[in-house]
Order: sequence, then C-alpha cells, then structure tokens
Amino acid sequence: MTPTDTLCTMGRAALFALVVVLAACSKPTLPGDLEVADITTGRELAPDGGIKEDARTNMFWATDTFYVSVRTNGSAQNVTMTARWSGPENAKAEVSKTLSPKGPTTTTLEAPPPNGRWPAGDYTVEILVNGGSQGIRELNAR
Repeated sequence: MTPTDTLCTMGRAALFALVVVLAACSKPTLPGDLEVADITTGRELAPDGGIKEDARTNMFWATDTFYVSVRTNGSAQNVTMTARWSGPENAKAEVSKTLSPKGPTTTTLEAPPPNGRWPAGDYTVEILVNGGSQGIRELNAR
C-alpha cells in the first residue's frame, strides 16, 4: 500500500465517522410526512391561535404566561407534541397535546406562571414530537 492509498483510506474513515456523528445529531424522524417548520415564543396569542406578530419575543415579565407556537407541515395521525420549560430555582412546566395535522398547522402550548410568578432568570423550552426533540428556544423572565 502506498502513502497515497493510506491517506485515502484514512480520509474515507474520517468522512464515514463525520457522517455517523451528523446522523446522530439530526432530529428524529417524524411520522407520516410531518415536519416542524418553525418554533416561536411570545407573550400574547392572535385570534388564529398563533402568537401575535408584535408579541413575539424571548423576553418575558415574571408574571407573563409563556407561549410557544409550533408550525408544522405535512400530515400524521395521533402525534403527541410536548413543550418542556425549565429555568432557575428548578422552575419547570410541561404541556402536551395530541393532534392529527393534515397540512400546515399551528399548535400553541402555554405555561402560566406557577403561583403567579416565574423566578427571574434564563429559561429554555424544548419542543418534542412523540418524545423526539425538535428544537430548543431560550427565553428570559425578569
């Protein structure tokens, strides 16, 4: 085997390893042809159930309800969508909905402040579909 052959073999091995790592980091496969197109956080809902355009934010008052809106495309049956909020002082909330989208759909999940007030600080909200993570958004309550 020549030095060039050795380098080519090493290059192929490195490329294969990279493909395996990238595949492990990708989102889980969703049922049907469902895909998560957008995740938006905000303070107030629009009449259509999504987040009002001028209320889209990741900065909240400690007394605000946290809203997260998930836009999906495609169709699937009996899909469980979950929003999992976590933050300072072990603040947590989790809300799930079961849906059967047929085409573009907006699903909004909400977490009111526990005992009327969220602890001030940084939070994350993770969106899961059938238990598989589809994205995380960061937010802050002050």
